[in-house]
Amino acid sequence: MKKKWFVVMGMVVSTAVAIITTTRAQTEPIPYQDVTAAAGINSPRARTDGEKVTGQAWGDYDQDGWLDLYVTDTDGPNTLYRNNGDGTLAVSPLNAQVALPDAESAGAIFADYDNDGWPDLLVLNWGPNVFFRNEQGQGFVDVTAVAGIAGNENSKTAAWGDFNGDGYVDLYIANWACDPRCGRSIEGEKDAFYRNNRDGTFTDVTNLLPGGKTRGAGFVASFVDFDNDGDLDIYLVNDEFINPVGNALWRNDGPYCLGWCFTEISAAAGADTRVMGMGLATGDYDNDGDLDFYFSNAGPMTLLQNQGNGAFGDTAESAGVQYPQGVGWGAVFLDYDNDGWQDLYLSIMEGVAGGSPANPLFHNNGDGTFTNLGESSGAANPGRTIGVAAADYDQDGWVDLVIGNYDEGYHLYRNTMGSQSAYNWLTLKLVGSGYVNRDALGARVMVTDSNGRAQLQEVKNGSSLGSGDWLDVHFGLGTAVLDKVQITWPDGQVQVLDDLAINRRHTITYQPKPLVTMPMPEDERMPTPVKATWLFWLLVIAGAVLLLLFASKRRKV
Repeated sequence: MKKKWFVVMGMVVSTAVAIITTTRAQTEPIPYQDVTAAAGINSPRARTDGEKVTGQAWGDYDQDGWLDLYVTDTDGPNTLYRNNGDGTLAVSPLNAQVALPDAESAGAIFADYDNDGWPDLLVLNWGPNVFFRNEQGQGFVDVTAVAGIAGNENSKTAAWGDFNGDGYVDLYIANWACDPRCGRSIEGEKDAFYRNNRDGTFTDVTNLLPGGKTRGAGFVASFVDFDNDGDLDIYLVNDEFINPVGNALWRNDGPYCLGWCFTEISAAAGADTRVMGMGLATGDYDNDGDLDFYFSNAGPMTLLQNQGNGAFGDTAESAGVQYPQGVGWGAVFLDYDNDGWQDLYLSIMEGVAGGSPANPLFHNNGDGTFTNLGESSGAANPGRTIGVAAADYDQDGWVDLVIGNYDEGYHLYRNTMGSQSAYNWLTLKLVGSGYVNRDALGARVMVTDSNGRAQLQEVKNGSSLGSGDWLDVHFGLGTAVLDKVQITWPDGQVQVLDDLAINRRHTITYQPKPLVTMPMPEDERMPTPVKATWLFWLLVIAGAVLLLLFASKRRKV
């Protein structure tokens, strides 16, 4: 990892790059304030080579309503901070259980894999990963071996999502390369795609993903419904420095073949860009009702605008977010100023010609272009920055950032726009039940304001780089007020709310439709065992289907 990054620096120093950037006027409000020390976060101790911090994750492990923070340290130990609810954090009493002092960790992510209402913790390592089950906020238990997801690779980022709609979240782990000393002649390590068996274990189903790009030196993947068809597809960002196969987009085509059908459509969709990809952000930056992709690179970044017809086009240069002068890493979409347009934050490892450029915070101008706030963002964080994760940790309605920096450790940036702006906002926490996973991953929320503007967000878990954002969906409304909220739950059920108060955080719990029992008798299949056959039924209402099979003497199988 270390030598590979240094080689990247050497490769790009001599590259001629036209630096084009637009910086906002210094008279604009400064949105972020560094509150690291005041909040009680201690950066990891210094190390000789300076390469320390990588990824971080937000999650309310004790379910007290306040987001806690887990940060990784490549030299160990990692740290779990508990949110005190007053703008400060303190090392959790449970920290020793998840510190992993001997691990070389690269990232982390919370997810409720067993639907018990308590977020569990996956820590990604160079070597076996570690998976902790949350014991109702009272402790953590290592269930890695039982779950069967340890691996022994160089894992960078994980993503959770329910690809088959069974109500339990599945897992994709992006693995980079065996060793930075291997060089280009060695393939990247194979990624791992796990199906949740709903009994605390997982099955490796990586073979469901065709095209060979799961061995492309993956840095980050995300479950995302890019084609608006109601199921979660997968987008993977690969590092061509190790294996130049390009990025991968797998379309979820459902259970219409043996096991499950995914189709690799990367080239056809224009999403197979070959770059030294490292970070990924997904969001509807142009408010046109579909999700776009932004990913980083050692040089010009890429913004893939979803055309709405199954294809993407790179608009990074025209949008002003190409940032060719930087070696980019983690990235995240967020509406930092609550004006109703998704802005973009990018972590920069270094300049392509050396130096430490400021991390850009790109303000969305609402016309397809962005303006870089540069140093005036208050979260420029010069130095070698890696992961970034967004969350409203103090629940004031303005999205904050935590950033990992090789040279300075972790920084927590509090959004101070609430004292400078009267813009309205709405935050929703979705909770699933039954055939909707507890985290409601894959749920889609469309908010329409009093000006007729519609914004789309999807509940997702896993992107940026080695990091886990909060799971809430947050909408800025500007000067408008709320017209209605439409939630499309992962099972297809649609819920419309038109009476929610603005400038508040609401918890919305999925309410399944009443079960309708409709007997559909079938002829007895004889003899036993029966030959393979197809059974067809016509359903008159949409909803979950429970199929029970019985053997002889009515023994359920």
